[in-house]
Amino acid sequence: MSPSKNQNIYEQKNQDDWEYFLSSTSLLPDYWSKWEESSENWRVPIQFIQPLGIEYPEQLHPIQNLMDELADLEELEVPPLNWIHMTYIHVGFLSPLDILWSQVESFYVNAAPRIRRVEPFSMEIRNLSISADGRVYINIFDGGAYQELRNQISLGVPFIGKKMNNLTNENFIPTMDIAYTTGKGEKENLISKLENYRTIDAGTVNPNLMKLARVPIQPHDHYLDLDVIAEIPLLGAEHRKGYHN
Repeated sequence: MSPSKNQNIYEQKNQDDWEYFLSSTSLLPDYWSKWEESSENWRVPIQFIQPLGIEYPEQLHPIQNLMDELADLEELEVPPLNWIHMTYIHVGFLSPLDILWSQVESFYVNAAPRIRRVEPFSMEIRNLSISADGRVYINIFDGGAYQELRNQISLGVPFIGKKMNNLTNENFIPTMDIAYTTGKGEKENLISKLENYRTIDAGTVNPNLMKLARVPIQPHDHYLDLDVIAEIPLLGAEHRKGYHN
């Protein structure tokens, strides 16, 4: 799929989410209550992520200003900047019924050679919307690079490939969450604040390390420090030259 077509799909999804939020008559969801259910009582996820708040804090300064404003709303809960990240593969939850900690190293070892094949890329961080489940997010326009990473990782790690084959949506749209609805307050109040930032723009960044992390979301603190387990560089054609850890 061409970068321009990807961009059109991303922009359309952003607009569709916004229009759904405007037209919905339902109450604001309590995002973390729903997470408790989906994680089956706060199991800890293992994910391939881009920890943008750690990697590009100065680049995200315009977004930090917005987050400071949103933090004053009872309708939203806002994480600290160093927690802000984008997840491009949810590997699973640490649990005997899902994945074991002893399996995680094998995920990294088998995924790394595939990740190194992907060419370095740039991405734009812009345009705000809100999802039906209560995530206030900003789009990441990557030209389809994270979809390519997902494809490569699924080929390298059979466990992940099997999960990916069960997904119905083939077009992955990367987004960066900056706040979550609390189930409190008034939707109109939230709309009036968010609509002023629909075209927010944090510019372009050039990620070069892909990261596997434990995201320790807990009931007493949803925003504990991200635990990066592994870092894998994007080398593209350079991956054929020599040995790489």
